Amino acid sequence: MTRAYIRCLTIAFAGSCLLPIVTTVGAVLESSNPIPMARITLGALVALLAVLLFKRFLARATPWLDNDGSAQIGEITAIREQWLDIAIAGAAALSLFLELAMIRWQASVFPFFAFYTNFGLLSCFAGLGLGYTLAGRERVPLILVVPALAWQVVLLITLKSMLSFWQLEFLGGLRVIKKKSMGVGGMRSIGQAISIYFFLTVVFLLTAIAFVPIGQLCGRLMTRRPQLRAYGLNLVGSLVGVVAAFVASSLWTPPVVWFAACLLGVILLSVRRPTTMAIGITGSLVIMAALAWPSNPPEHRVYSPYQMLEFGYGDRGLMNIRAAGHYYQRVHDLSRAPASDNQEDAKTRSYYDLPYRLPGARTDVAIVGAGSGNDVAAALRGGATNIAAIEIDPAIQRAGMVNHPEHPYRSSSVHAILNDARSFLRTTDQRFDLIVYGLLDSHTLLSQRSSVRLDSYVYTVEAFREARSRLKPGGRLFLSFAIVSAPQKKKTFEMLKEAFDGVEPAVIEAGYDGAIVFIQREGAPVEVPSAVLALSNYKLDAKPMAAVDVDVSTDDWPFFYMARRVYPLSYLVLIALVLLVSVGLTANFIDERPRFTELSFLFLGAGFMLVETKAITELGLTFGSTWRVTAFVISGVLLMAFLANTVVDRFRIRRPHLAFFLLLVSLVAGWMMAGKGGFGSTTAGRIATVALLTSPMFFSGIVFSTLLQGRQAIAAVMAANLTGAMLGGLLEYNSMYFGFRFLYLMALGFYALAFVHWAWTRRQVVGRDTDVELEQPIGTATAA
Repeated sequence: MTRAYIRCLTIAFAGSCLLPIVTTVGAVLESSNPIPMARITLGALVALLAVLLFKRFLARATPWLDNDGSAQIGEITAIREQWLDIAIAGAAALSLFLELAMIRWQASVFPFFAFYTNFGLLSCFAGLGLGYTLAGRERVPLILVVPALAWQVVLLITLKSMLSFWQLEFLGGLRVIKKKSMGVGGMRSIGQAISIYFFLTVVFLLTAIAFVPIGQLCGRLMTRRPQLRAYGLNLVGSLVGVVAAFVASSLWTPPVVWFAACLLGVILLSVRRPTTMAIGITGSLVIMAALAWPSNPPEHRVYSPYQMLEFGYGDRGLMNIRAAGHYYQRVHDLSRAPASDNQEDAKTRSYYDLPYRLPGARTDVAIVGAGSGNDVAAALRGGATNIAAIEIDPAIQRAGMVNHPEHPYRSSSVHAILNDARSFLRTTDQRFDLIVYGLLDSHTLLSQRSSVRLDSYVYTVEAFREARSRLKPGGRLFLSFAIVSAPQKKKTFEMLKEAFDGVEPAVIEAGYDGAIVFIQREGAPVEVPSAVLALSNYKLDAKPMAAVDVDVSTDDWPFFYMARRVYPLSYLVLIALVLLVSVGLTANFIDERPRFTELSFLFLGAGFMLVETKAITELGLTFGSTWRVTAFVISGVLLMAFLANTVVDRFRIRRPHLAFFLLLVSLVAGWMMAGKGGFGSTTAGRIATVALLTSPMFFSGIVFSTLLQGRQAIAAVMAANLTGAMLGGLLEYNSMYFGFRFLYLMALGFYALAFVHWAWTRRQVVGRDTDVELEQPIGTATAA
């Protein structure tokens, strides 16, 4: 165990030493600058020397690591019975909280991670699953979790600082993301593609290695309790981890707090030895120092429930906002007379004031993505007296309330609404003269278990229809977006056209932050007077839309940033990469074949992951794509599994036939409901939606716990289940081509496979028992 772990550490260390060189080459290729060969050669030599020294150090440390890993087993075994339940739940809480912390922190350092969805989750699952598989080994290198995490934190922060210092865009990632090509075709060279996937490989390996001992710890502790009780305690601990993450998000705590809690848990569960404690404390201090290192240039940094935000101030003292290190929003002061505007301010004023220069009523206004308040200030200047300012991020809304020079949020005419825009427009009974979409472009995902972004359900045909239903007769809808390609422009045009029964929107290139404005009108033709255009120095885009085929975004396929239903090549490469690294990592530790009898739990894990993803997306659509809804959904998933486990234990359920049948029926019902667009936004409709979306999780939990009773090695079961969850996470990418409704069919297939395999295995066991009975002499007792 120790030597296999050291091999992985050495490979990961070698890859991370080469990472700055490889990523620099990719960034230089992106910028078309000459490659500094002398610097790269020197870096390669330094990396080689570092790897050799590191390998020699580990060779000398191996005896101590062997001894410490064995002592850790003794520490786990010595936990008293009265504390064992707390230890099992605590280890599970630690694993889940650290998982959520790692995923969130990685995306805050490089937003690149957020667009390779599920990547962080899969790397954590790979490590935990392997750890559960290795729970029976006689060494658990738990304390090495701390230096493994410390190395990754220092590496990524150093890499980001290095690229920022040399003013190199990280791997061309921002351009690839903005274009949403998400494929090798969007990269400028093979070298750039290699640098991206090399980076992902190293981070995947570092993350998985850090989670292996934690999985071992959880699995080893669970073997000391009966299966159902151990699994129930694991679920309770997981729920505690989710609640802890929810509290950390609600308090806007920084990563220093997240990791401090996790590291404290690791140290408390480690061997009480001076050297071990010294390694844990030193590694923790390194992590804390790296995470607390001040930004450059100094900016006020806030971790909202959604993303890392940096608030800075320009030459005129106006606030600008960066998300994960990239430009996001900026505040403007347009309170003075227009005649005093310089050229840039005049351009900005023309963009914000355009909706209020058109003839017609503008008393009641809804602003979708109100942000720091620029659109709200424009509505007040335009004469609006009832403004619904909808913003999903509380940190951005708070910054606008405090720092906007025009103080628009202080007006009695403004109603600040902290909610998902789609949810508000779906449920409100208000009608508006204007609905103005700000430059709403989310940088984050709805959840680590979904490829849906926070703004995905704002830009669908159904969403635009709901917005239209909130317009008064003659009311206008203004949608502004920083369009980066002709297909995206065509797609937006076609979506608005379909939502307004074939009426084409007016299109204006505003020029502010690359914005293109689309205008629609309820019950009347779209008209933009030439005098208004002249005042703003705008022209209608009279050119026909690009002659390209596009697929409009729908609630089933809410991928606004993809022009067509295509499976991006980069995701195929990523899937192959994850599978390759996972197989290599597992092969390094495991010599024996995996137990064929645990395949049922692998299929159950894959099906459950797909059902959970579908529930998160659909409940987010029903109740709003906010962080609170996501936390409640994940908590609800764990509660349903715990309830199912309790039912199986309490009522001594031994046969899963009925639960399998009800599970398949509930999935078919969910598939049919999704095809009809759901139950609606009424109270009864929401209750029916919750019942239908959560029932498969309950029946799946019944099946899992029923089958679990017949297994002796619960750690092997958990390993198979997590491996299945990884498979389900990879297959979730199919939604980018087939839509989310297709996940129901894949889940149905996996649950059917689980039933077939269970029935086949049971038949084999019964057959063997029968053969034993037939071979025995008459009158001989049968062994239990």
